[in-house]
Amino acid sequence: MRRLRKDDGAAATTLVIGMALLLCAATVVFSRIAQAGDMRTQTQTAADAAALGAVKPLRDHAVELALNSLIPNGIGYWATGADVDDEAQKYAAKNNGDVVGKVHQTGVLGDVAKVAVASGDCQLKKDGELTAEERKDLAEHRNLCTDKNGRKGIGRRAKATAIAKVIMPECRYHGMTGVGNPDGGQIPAWLECGGVRAWPGGDRAALSRVFKIRLVDKEDPMPYTGLPYGAGPTGPLPDPGPLPPGTPEQVRRAIAFAYAQLGTWYQWGGSCTSPSRVSATPGNCDCSSLTQMAYRAAGIAIPRTTYTQWPFVRHIPPSQVKEGDLVFFHPGPSGPEHVAIVVDAKNHIMIEAPHTGARVRRVTYDGRNPMGFGRPYDSGA
Repeated sequence: MRRLRKDDGAAATTLVIGMALLLCAATVVFSRIAQAGDMRTQTQTAADAAALGAVKPLRDHAVELALNSLIPNGIGYWATGADVDDEAQKYAAKNNGDVVGKVHQTGVLGDVAKVAVASGDCQLKKDGELTAEERKDLAEHRNLCTDKNGRKGIGRRAKATAIAKVIMPECRYHGMTGVGNPDGGQIPAWLECGGVRAWPGGDRAALSRVFKIRLVDKEDPMPYTGLPYGAGPTGPLPDPGPLPPGTPEQVRRAIAFAYAQLGTWYQWGGSCTSPSRVSATPGNCDCSSLTQMAYRAAGIAIPRTTYTQWPFVRHIPPSQVKEGDLVFFHPGPSGPEHVAIVVDAKNHIMIEAPHTGARVRRVTYDGRNPMGFGRPYDSGA
């Protein structure tokens, strides 16, 4: 057996030390890679939370409407009163992230939100990685970030993006057995959304589970304007014409929607969501769906039927009627049986969906013996 020479031993020692140094360097590299990977994962979690949180106010508002007997389908983000950027940042911060830029909402209802988030922590750059500009920033304590160990310096922040959407269930009224409403709808006994009773006596937690918020891959191709949607049977809402100074924009939109339905056929029980001038269809209007959807286009949710609209509105004396107020007719055992929307208070003109076999029309209510008038929004007066 050959004996190990002295220089052979030195070489072996050098090799061992070299390998140890390489392993240490590799450990540092792998540690930095692992840290970067953890930051990316945490930042994606923050982005997911921010996107889901951004659209949560719309889901919660829809649930609240359903619990109070109102079908929420068609209500958009404009009705929530929430600031979408604040909502996103709140949930990003809870997950150690910061929203970058503005939240991008899409969909006619603003029910889709795309959020970009940067990590709250950063990975500090080594001295040899700094550019001349970054060295200057470091010396002047500008654009610094803090790593997870509390050290400040110039660093990298992970970034991530997420998109979330509110998915509304189908909501429908169940009518009282054997009882019909002459205005074209059933007298509602209860409201169901996604197979869950919403009203009366709905359970908020159970109802919230069918009003879903989900992460999605793509934005909605339709833009969100921040204003209530609304189109007539042939396109955008028409000009509502001259209205008194100070008429609220919401009232202008409600009246414009009513004008857009002129000439469409009456349909008993129709939804007033896609009225036709060719024939009566389930998408055409009856009297109360016309008034309901007119205010839906204005971003205001009101009940579906005449019987339920009557107690919902604030009753107005005839001398104080304004454009946009509702006018009720034909008192019955459960309340009024017909409703229309006032479009010219001075000349006593309304738009109504009258009855089967007739078209939506603009007519006077003089000589019709109105039962009363009501305002479905808070005018402050």
